[in-house]
Amino acid sequence: MNIKSLLLGSAAAMVVVSGAQAADAVVVEAEPVEFVRVCDAYGSGYFFIPGTETCIRFGGYVRTQYSKLTSEGQTSGADVETTQWSTRINLDVDTRNETEWGTLRSLIRFRSNNADDDNPATSQFEIDQAFITIAGLRAGIGGSVFNANFAAGMNLEGVPQIFEDGIYGFSNSHVLDYTYSVDGLSLTVGLEDNRNSVVEGISTPRGRDASDVSFLAKAQYSADFGTVGIVGEFTEGEEEDVYKAYATLDLSEFLPGGILGGYYMWQNDQDQPGAVSNVRLGGADNAWAVGLQMNVTDNLEFIAFHNEIDNGGRTFDESLTTLALNWYPVSGLKVFGAYSFGDTVSGNGVLVNNARGPFANPAPGGSFIAGEQVEFDQFLIGLRRNF
Repeated sequence: MNIKSLLLGSAAAMVVVSGAQAADAVVVEAEPVEFVRVCDAYGSGYFFIPGTETCIRFGGYVRTQYSKLTSEGQTSGADVETTQWSTRINLDVDTRNETEWGTLRSLIRFRSNNADDDNPATSQFEIDQAFITIAGLRAGIGGSVFNANFAAGMNLEGVPQIFEDGIYGFSNSHVLDYTYSVDGLSLTVGLEDNRNSVVEGISTPRGRDASDVSFLAKAQYSADFGTVGIVGEFTEGEEEDVYKAYATLDLSEFLPGGILGGYYMWQNDQDQPGAVSNVRLGGADNAWAVGLQMNVTDNLEFIAFHNEIDNGGRTFDESLTTLALNWYPVSGLKVFGAYSFGDTVSGNGVLVNNARGPFANPAPGGSFIAGEQVEFDQFLIGLRRNF
């Protein structure tokens, strides 16, 4: 056997062995990639969580604003200026899927406030909402049935809508309620944590434990003309019961985007010695408001709002008037400005609800005489980017 034959034989043997090994090899195929699928059943922005039939959407906003408040005491003559630059972030995680009982939904809302002003800075981070809904039932942390309505540029606590998403005290509570809806009519009954009730003249909660709740009932009807409704909160003490009637009127036939709305809310026996007040009105007897909202152009919105508080002759009555513009120059961006004026009682903020609304306390450092009437005005400007 010569060298050439030996080399050719060795090469042939190697080819045979290699072929046999290749035939015996296990080939692992990659799993198919499941790309994100759009879920259009609940509106824009939802997509299916991979491997499930549950749809999820991430949304929210970033808002920053600057405001300047000037207050003047009518007895002391004190003149105080307060400025505030505040920024808020809001992140919603909304999940939904269909079941034999209807849509199962959960919402988690994270909110963070940061404010730098002449008063002590306010910075907060909270899980503002975390609730589950299915078949008309809602359970978890959420907004009150008493306040969950909007009308003509204001929410029905009395806060102008231009301020509604500004700095505030995270007043949402645990809720358990059921809503039945048919042909524009909705009826809601529910229970809510009621630890926010206060004794008149005392600003701190009564210290109730988590088992103390209030009962709420609401009836609302909506049609082409607008909305009418009434809601009541009933507590363990009859004197703490509070009620609200509200309505909106669609004026779009006469004014572009026009809405006229208002509300009246009241509680009983606040002039009696030792009266106990519901936190929604504090020690006031009643409050009312009226607002107008309309489109000036396709991307410019005008809001006018007036709120009055009746303190039953025990202190000065209080008022707030706001004129505001919302400009939407590009998709997702709002530029807003507002001018407000009115009067309040020293030691309170501007009373647009008992939480004293969007304004800083107009009596920093005890500059005013306790209980005197204070006149104020405020300018505010800001940006909000929605996503």
